[in-house]
Amino acid sequence: MVGWYDPPILVRSALNLTLANLFGRHSDTRLIEALASQPQGYFDYRHDEGELWIDYVADIGDGWNPTCGIAHAIAAKEQALQTAAGEHIVTRGGRLLIFGGDEVYPYPSRLAYEQRTEAPYTAAFQSHGRWPELFAIPGNHDWYDSLVAFTRAFCRPERGFAGCRTQQTRSYFALRLPADWWLLGIDLQLGAEFDEPQVQYFQTMTREFNERTRVIMAVPDPQWIYANEYPEYASYEDATLRFFEEQVIKRAVDVYVTGDLHLYQRHANAAGTQKIVSGGGGAFLHPTHAPDASHLADGFERKAIYPPPEISRRLSWRNLLLPLLNPASCSITAVLYSLSAWFAAASIGRDDVVSFGAALAAALGAAVRSPFNGLWLMLFLAAFVFFTDTHARWYRLLGGLGHAAAHLFGAFCTGWLAIIVTTRWLELPFGSAAQFLASVPFTLIGGALLGPLILGIYLLISLNVFGRHSTEAFSSLRIQDYKQWLRMRIDAAGNLDLYAIALDRVPRHWREMSKSGAVEPDDPLASAPRLVDYVRVPGRAGRGN
Repeated sequence: MVGWYDPPILVRSALNLTLANLFGRHSDTRLIEALASQPQGYFDYRHDEGELWIDYVADIGDGWNPTCGIAHAIAAKEQALQTAAGEHIVTRGGRLLIFGGDEVYPYPSRLAYEQRTEAPYTAAFQSHGRWPELFAIPGNHDWYDSLVAFTRAFCRPERGFAGCRTQQTRSYFALRLPADWWLLGIDLQLGAEFDEPQVQYFQTMTREFNERTRVIMAVPDPQWIYANEYPEYASYEDATLRFFEEQVIKRAVDVYVTGDLHLYQRHANAAGTQKIVSGGGGAFLHPTHAPDASHLADGFERKAIYPPPEISRRLSWRNLLLPLLNPASCSITAVLYSLSAWFAAASIGRDDVVSFGAALAAALGAAVRSPFNGLWLMLFLAAFVFFTDTHARWYRLLGGLGHAAAHLFGAFCTGWLAIIVTTRWLELPFGSAAQFLASVPFTLIGGALLGPLILGIYLLISLNVFGRHSTEAFSSLRIQDYKQWLRMRIDAAGNLDLYAIALDRVPRHWREMSKSGAVEPDDPLASAPRLVDYVRVPGRAGRGN
């Protein structure tokens, strides 16, 4: 699993995100893609006899075990499941496979797609001898290189992907399905905006619509969830989907499906419109117990969630083990604590060391009087205020300053103890080069142990008390288990059945089956796929609820 708190990944992710936001918005790859590619129409599956099965999976290409575990379950020709009522059903592997965004982590490249996504799916399809037709839309992580690697992987039909046939030449597509159903996959770049060629593409599709047309829409992120969590998000982001419904396809969407949040959650309103988050394809788990999203705007109520909130809450306590789960992160706090202790110690005199209170007062006084110490203090505080996850300015200020103050106090305590040990126990002259050099290991070790622990406590409190920092609190845990995908069926009567299928524990061990690269799970503790949610959206005769 990706170590999100590893210094190289933190630095490169921040750089990629900054560059993508600075240049991606001003050099829209979708426009170049539309000009360079041949015209793309819709892809026609309406004449499939009997029933059509479709698999949807998002947020993949992180760790091998969860990615290949889900891929292996998807690749199987059948999955026998049991409903909550005890009914036994058999679902079939989809003829179509939809990748719903964030196809690789932590950032896209040719090698990353090949190793983290294509390799496990190739192994899974080889083991079952089944290769569905594949379509993909990009998520924010796919956009970090302005879609260069995504386009190569999924928009070159002559290449294919993991042995599967690919047909799209753009980062969006339209699938015409049986019984007047359509599946539309859209690309919103990083800023939730449509490019003009994409608008024209979907407007052209509407010429084939009729009064019985039903629409499934695959989108890159759950704007309805984020609008509930961040009120300022609603006025801009949610308007994008309203624009698509009202101005582009000129009809209400029946089923929204997305990833981006690495969990399963389904909301529905009285009219039967379904809004589904299905982001359990292989990346770290997001919490389901916080923030609360049981009630959304426009009358949408939560109907299902996975994993259960009580499991999520229990897992959140692992943040107290953050130093052990993310050992590479200890180097960051070790350096920050050592620098802070160094600057503070430089302002402490020999007489100030006699007591903790006198030393603290001297350090605080130096922070006010010394421009250099003051600048370091302001940068330190500003960094933690910026890090704080909230839409409320007062909370950002209080939460960020409180978090920073805890680290600064920890750094001071570490530095003061280092001085006591080196001057009193080792009897080195205060302020000498030998005493300074002897203090460095103490401050490094203290910062490495104390800094991540304070961060873990802050994330635990922020999530469980205030419902904030869900991504930061759970990305640190790198939980492989509780993964899922969405299986859809359009039956002969035109009904749309939606099955959310989960793996509570993914395989940890694999056995190679042949030299072709096929593998199968070799882990008796791994769980079998199970049904965690089911809903039927009726066809032409009526609406679901």
